[in-house]
Amino acid sequence: MKLKVKTLLVVSSTMLLFLALLSSVLQPYLFKDSLTLDRTNTMKELTDVKNTIITEMDNLNGTNRDWAVWDDAYSYMTGKYPNFTKVNVSNDTFENDQVDFLVFLTNQGKVFFQKGYDTATHKPIQLNKSFAETFIPIMQNADVTNHTVLVNTDLGLTMSSFQKIYRGNGDGPSPGILIMGRIMDHNLVNELGENLSVNLSLHHYQKKTASFKVIAEPISETKIKGSLYLSDYTKKASYVINLVVKRDFYLQKKANIKQLFFYIILSTLFLIMLIIFLLNRFILSRVHDLSRQLDDIQDKKDIHARIKLFKRHRDELANLENSINRMLSSLEEKHNAVINLAYYDQLTGIPNRYLFFEELNQRIEIQQGPFSILFFDLDGFKWVNDSLGHSVGDALLISVCERIQPIIAKNNGLLARYGGDEFVALLPTFDKSELEEIARTVMQEVGREYQLDSFKTYVTASVGISIFPQDGDTAEQLLQKADIAMYEAKRNGKNKVQFYHDLSNANSYKNILELEKDLKTALFKNQLELYYQIIVNGRDKQITGVEALLRWNHPTRGIISPARFIPIAEESGLMPAIGMWVLEEAVKQMKQWHQQGFHLTLSVNVSKSQMKDYSFIEKLDHVLNKYQFPLSMLQIEITESDIEHYLNEIIKFTGELKKRGVKIALDDFGVGTSSLLFLKELPVDTIKIDRSFIIKIPAEKFDAILLSGLFEVIKGLNLDVIVEGIEREEQIDFVNSHIEGKLQGYYFSRPIAASELENEILAKRNGS
Repeated sequence: MKLKVKTLLVVSSTMLLFLALLSSVLQPYLFKDSLTLDRTNTMKELTDVKNTIITEMDNLNGTNRDWAVWDDAYSYMTGKYPNFTKVNVSNDTFENDQVDFLVFLTNQGKVFFQKGYDTATHKPIQLNKSFAETFIPIMQNADVTNHTVLVNTDLGLTMSSFQKIYRGNGDGPSPGILIMGRIMDHNLVNELGENLSVNLSLHHYQKKTASFKVIAEPISETKIKGSLYLSDYTKKASYVINLVVKRDFYLQKKANIKQLFFYIILSTLFLIMLIIFLLNRFILSRVHDLSRQLDDIQDKKDIHARIKLFKRHRDELANLENSINRMLSSLEEKHNAVINLAYYDQLTGIPNRYLFFEELNQRIEIQQGPFSILFFDLDGFKWVNDSLGHSVGDALLISVCERIQPIIAKNNGLLARYGGDEFVALLPTFDKSELEEIARTVMQEVGREYQLDSFKTYVTASVGISIFPQDGDTAEQLLQKADIAMYEAKRNGKNKVQFYHDLSNANSYKNILELEKDLKTALFKNQLELYYQIIVNGRDKQITGVEALLRWNHPTRGIISPARFIPIAEESGLMPAIGMWVLEEAVKQMKQWHQQGFHLTLSVNVSKSQMKDYSFIEKLDHVLNKYQFPLSMLQIEITESDIEHYLNEIIKFTGELKKRGVKIALDDFGVGTSSLLFLKELPVDTIKIDRSFIIKIPAEKFDAILLSGLFEVIKGLNLDVIVEGIEREEQIDFVNSHIEGKLQGYYFSRPIAASELENEILAKRNGS
């Protein structure tokens, strides 16, 4: 057998053995951390479920405490107010307080009163005597009083709050204990899962276990199961809430390892052939020298080192030496490329958030003195990106960086792209006036015109500033505070600078997040309501239609203005679902009125997100077919302020409406900057004149001339008109003297509930 073949067999066998050994040693080590990450992630989600349950128990205890110190409840237990339960304990009470049962017990353990109502199915629960007796032995324990515990009852596992009953001023003695509770069944667990965006299931557990214990273990190669154990207060019953999710970290690591070994195998094959080629030349001295140089490079770990070349050699080994040097150069380039990928933004070339975090944490660790964080967000970037395309959006981000970077560098700072259109800067100064001057210079540069390809556009920047250490002593705190300040700057009109320290209400951002969370469940908890404002004929003042207007009756905050929650709904992506609810509820109500003989048109406002949603038209068809509502009796209102930024989408949207015979109204006409141009582009049927035009009519001559001119244009275009904001008789006379139109305003009626509209106005004006 030839030496070349022997060498090939030896080298090949050695390399294959190495690969097998590498695989057996590395794979368990590489997969170890993935199991830890999957388990940690699963336990974090279950911990969120646990914390949510504890919060629900605390809320239940707070509700029970309010009842227990109610003077009426005390009078009821002492026999002075026998009608207390008839007056105060109704089905609505359980719905509003989110409790499923209520039990009054005397101190002697006698059942004074009990009632149940399932808030999940909205049906009463018949409670037998044994149900209340379950709580009697538990109420004797002092550690239970004034707390909420888990109790297994005839209804299953429950969250039960025990509160001693006192007068409102705290005087005693206590005549008994009030118990309020919620049923921990599949409905409640499913609701918790929906709120936390996870799939949960509730099961009995045969063994005794500690309550609120959380574990997570894999059940297959692709799945991991997390368990949250719940134990009855008496330790006689146990339940478990299970969460089964994919092992994302393990699966991703498995795919990465396969790819890694594929490249290792390819590299190994290349090295085998290269080694055979070199050994075939039998130049041992040069091979030894080459080996020595390579060992030296490896020992020193010098990525800049190269193999020493001798020009007198012009053979294959010299080529090999050159190849090795090229490989070392390539590795050096790859090393630099990896560093660049890891720490620099690939679009703009500036540091990314990871490098920024390292630098920020290093500054905090050495604590050389105060410094500041500037958090930038571009106002109007989303419109540029959506309307002009992502390539233009990317070019805009690059241009913004080119303008900001010199300003930050001049002030010895570090600029990084935090993500999307957000940027952060680390500056060594903490002087407020100096920081404000830097921020305003940045805003001024960002606000200049951009020429991107064939487009000219503008964006502005909102800036939030936090200072170390007064606003926080960790990277997360400083960035969060700067982000909150930036959000406040944006909320207060954009293109502004805001210091976190100057915020009068640092919780405003948190309040908005809480409103967004509450808004997600408002639909399911029947907190949204529709009000209707009538539209009348200008001549005879007969009602011709109504406009549906959305209201939110928050259980704790009361009526919340649409001006406050509609932008939150738009930002959070909830507006399409809310808009469809408004449409269906309004159509359903109008169908009832049509059946009663009130043949009115319905006007419904649609948001910009609905007009951009391609499935809206299909949903509209479904609703109209479901209630057999006449298309000609529906009028969709689009707001003029939305048109400027989404004209192309709105043209397509209104075109689909016209195909179906649905009428289109342009709302708030005259408020924007291009009102007349929009009439040319859109197939509008009706113009709704904004109230700002009529408010000073007829006293203000300029307003009267302007409105008269608008009426002439509208008549010339043969469009219908609705004048909003009518509050006085002379305004009606002015409109009627110029145009045949419809009127809307507080003169006729404020927006009111459907029942009030039907009983007090429709009946009167239509003689029924």
